Amino acid sequence: MKKKILVDSSCCMMSIENLAEGIEFAKAPLKIMVGDQEFIDDENLDVAKFIDEMYAYPGKTSSACPSPEEYAAHFREADECYVVTIISTLSGSYNAALVAKQMVQEEFPDKKIYVLDSWSAGMQLTLMVQKIHELIASGLPFEEVCRQSDDYAKNHTKLVAVLYSIENLVKNGRVPKIVGMAASLLNLHLIVNVSEDGQIVPIAKSRNKKKGAGIVLQEMESKGYKGGKVIISHCQNPAGVELIKDTISAKYDNVVFKSMETRGLCSYYAERGGLMIGYEIN
Repeated sequence: MKKKILVDSSCCMMSIENLAEGIEFAKAPLKIMVGDQEFIDDENLDVAKFIDEMYAYPGKTSSACPSPEEYAAHFREADECYVVTIISTLSGSYNAALVAKQMVQEEFPDKKIYVLDSWSAGMQLTLMVQKIHELIASGLPFEEVCRQSDDYAKNHTKLVAVLYSIENLVKNGRVPKIVGMAASLLNLHLIVNVSEDGQIVPIAKSRNKKKGAGIVLQEMESKGYKGGKVIISHCQNPAGVELIKDTISAKYDNVVFKSMETRGLCSYYAERGGLMIGYEIN
């Protein structure tokens, strides 16, 4: 029986470590339009070039989710497929996957397809994917993998982000202009998360990077973090990753860290210097 874990490219991970036999990992890329240029957010994307072009372009930019047919092609290849998508308020990816699920199950009623709206992006998706892989590899039946994955995503993972630039978010209406103007004039960086209604919401601001890292840890603890898994992605900011790691490690000695660079879509939202911190809570 062929099993597949599928994510859209809001998840920055490119592979699953120690992938279990009989499980395939795949990504459905989003596309980002900058003027008349289309950037496909796959393994061939030159992220640095994309970021340069995004900032150089004066107008609005946009993204496009995978089509239902793109999802359906993946679904047809597997007996069981587990899909994790970016939050549905920011993209049509989740709905496209649901449409594809209906299409394919009309053709092949025995195929099992699970579609999870992550209600997030970036490193929180990585935690979800790792958990799904662990559950499948343990031999659990499809329905139980779905049940436990849903519980883990909703109750045991969180995301917080640090944004050093919100130029693109303001330009595209994701953050109010007045917030962007204040951040730019005062040289602030913003600590943000995703609200209950799916909006990117500033929860704190700081001029000092070390103080900002402390605010990040306070936010994590307020959501139930007591040590454990932390996965950080960064947009051209490895020093920021080390600062976050040092801040957390100074208080907790039971931390499991992993870090990676943002790919196209997360670079689009996090922008230069941005950090996206996914973490596990009990």
